[in-house]
Amino acid sequence: MKKNDFFKNKYVLVTGSSSGIGYQVAKDFLKLGCYVGVHYNKNQKGAKDLLKISKNNKCKIFKSDFSYSNNVIKLWKNFSKWSKNRIDFLINNAGYAKPMDFNKLSEKEWDKALTINLKSTFLLSKLAIKIMTKKKNGRIINISSGGWQYGGGQKTVHYSVSKAAIEALTVATSKICAKNNVLVNAIRPGATKTAFHRKMGRKNLVARTNLVPLKRMAQPEEISNAVIFLCDEKSSFITNSILDIRGGE
Repeated sequence: MKKNDFFKNKYVLVTGSSSGIGYQVAKDFLKLGCYVGVHYNKNQKGAKDLLKISKNNKCKIFKSDFSYSNNVIKLWKNFSKWSKNRIDFLINNAGYAKPMDFNKLSEKEWDKALTINLKSTFLLSKLAIKIMTKKKNGRIINISSGGWQYGGGQKTVHYSVSKAAIEALTVATSKICAKNNVLVNAIRPGATKTAFHRKMGRKNLVARTNLVPLKRMAQPEEISNAVIFLCDEKSSFITNSILDIRGGE
């Protein structure tokens, strides 16, 4: 990744950044010279790996279980204390879904998926927007999923609904924030080569990969590149956009 002085010493919070897409995004921001707040829930090793990559104490890890909204607020307070109440880029990437057939999907699991995926995005966006509005500048990138357009898998209805709602939230907040130069966009990844599929119980990905016109899965770097672009000064006239990165699907 080429050096870009625009990013130097900017403050970023990346939720769900101890693995997969979030890990790559956090890693790339660190390489660009940003101060990066790394959020994780269970994967402490992944978060600590990012600490090893960082230079000049530019990385801080924060453990928080987004199943409870008060933990989201606590995370924000801890991040704000570290960043001295600064934030330039918010990347809402935290995601959760326990695979479950719809007829067995409990209200508890439904609420948990929407709390972690959607409510945390709403709460953190609202808090970040307050700061970004004052300085008339900021970027919020919400990570959605291409799967919701097809109704998701038979066992991921709750996940798909939460991602569809995140895109609706993206559109709404982008309209609210535009007058203050706070740009809000979403990225809609398709099949990406991460541990997410294993967590969802998918063992054979050949059939899924064959649905992609490019006949391969995306690399996390290819999603991260889009996140970086949408935060760059080169994208200063882009807001209220949902960017598909699905290899032609």
